Amino acid sequence: MKVDIKILKQINGVQRVYLSEIEDARTSREVLDEVYRGRQAVCCYGERVFIRCGDDKDFFGVTAASDIILWIEKRLKKEN
Repeated sequence: MKVDIKILKQINGVQRVYLSEIEDARTSREVLDEVYRGRQAVCCYGERVFIRCGDDKDFFGVTAASDIILWIEKRLKKEN
């Protein structure tokens, strides 16, 4: 399943953005690893994480790792 990840962070009036795309995500762990990579890129605190899966046209905000895992697992099951 294709997954797009967008992480936003505002620091002293400057917006930092991390964009990533996984062409064929097979596990929620792959997605979570990429989210952590992005959080490190923009700094770890106060960021906003958005994920879009498959044919979704909108990004959806997620926060906790457990939310990301549950949401991705649910989407992966739907696709199979």
